[in-house]
Amino acid sequence: MAQPVAYLRKSRVTTESTLSWEVQEQKVRDLAAQHGDGDNLLLLSDWNKSGRKGVNGRPGYHQLVKMIGDGAVRAVYSYNLSRLSRSLSDFSKLMELCVERKVPIHLAADQSYDFNTPTGRFAINVMMSAAQMEAEVAQERSRHVVAARRARGDRIGQLPYGEREGEDLVAVLEAYRDAGSVIGAARLLNVRGVPTRGGRQWGTTPVREILIRHKAMPWRSRPGQKAAAPFVLFRLLRCHCGRQMTGARYRNGPDPTYTVYRCIGGRTDVKHVRQSVSERKLLPWVKAEAARFRVPVDQVEVELRDESRRLELEARRNGLLDLVGTFDKAEIQRRVARVDDEIAQLGSTQALRVVPQAIDWETWTPKDINAVLRVYWEYLELDEQMQPVRAEWRLPAEYVR
Repeated sequence: MAQPVAYLRKSRVTTESTLSWEVQEQKVRDLAAQHGDGDNLLLLSDWNKSGRKGVNGRPGYHQLVKMIGDGAVRAVYSYNLSRLSRSLSDFSKLMELCVERKVPIHLAADQSYDFNTPTGRFAINVMMSAAQMEAEVAQERSRHVVAARRARGDRIGQLPYGEREGEDLVAVLEAYRDAGSVIGAARLLNVRGVPTRGGRQWGTTPVREILIRHKAMPWRSRPGQKAAAPFVLFRLLRCHCGRQMTGARYRNGPDPTYTVYRCIGGRTDVKHVRQSVSERKLLPWVKAEAARFRVPVDQVEVELRDESRRLELEARRNGLLDLVGTFDKAEIQRRVARVDDEIAQLGSTQALRVVPQAIDWETWTPKDINAVLRVYWEYLELDEQMQPVRAEWRLPAEYVR
């Protein structure tokens, strides 16, 4: 069924509120309400993305175009034309697609035009040409400014940590010396209340970069992204703080497959009671929950959501959770809830999946078990003691007993 979709974008996320998320969202929601679309509006966004990036450079915009092509959109809402795009060619393709599918575009800060008339298309093309020229002029101006500053000998880029007022470089070096590790240093800095540049809690990445810059530890090339590890609960565990937990495998005595899941935020967040749990302790609950699946068929219809977009929203959600304790807690929770709503409203498709009527926990590989569990569940939620409390099922309710 076609639904109204709003698209929000900003190329640089700053503290100025002129085109902040809140401003754009409120304007498009008000506009949608005027057209009778306020109740089931789907929000898509590309935050910190340039409007000159094409379809492949903006996941939210890519999803918008795909949904229009699939006939899943009945109206598009945005703050203004430049939020949709700053590329005349890209917007022309969007306009042609909307005309073909009879999808109107409503703008909160710009006049809305009828694309089906020559006058409307001409006016839109003139405005988009101006938006593209504005972007190109700004880019050229930035190049000239950087060139002039380089010629003058000015420093280009951010100052290293410790060179701004209030930043305590000595405290970082002392924490590493006292703890003897990067993770330990980050925890000590949080316990001692040493401020970070961005106001968040210390993590391993900024500590490592500072130590390498000041030659307190050697630089080592970091390996590329690893392939998906075949853990039973890979990409399924959600910590009580909202972060997705990651697995690691160790040799524990005679057991060569001892698996532990950790919350990466718990390594340095001193408010975490526990930060890890072994797979062995979770499996009895997991097996009992999985046994609730009962259906006398080999295939079931499941809802599959856009995985790449979901991962992007999960990363944004984790970033917001990192701000808890630094900014207003109620405001952070409100923003997290809004991201959760976006995840819940992700475009999805119904697909048939082969699902065994029972899992052979003794002979199947962890990878094969994980493949089935990820059809069963969206995620498993853990409490502060790292005990499972809830499973979010993907399957229809009639298949779960």
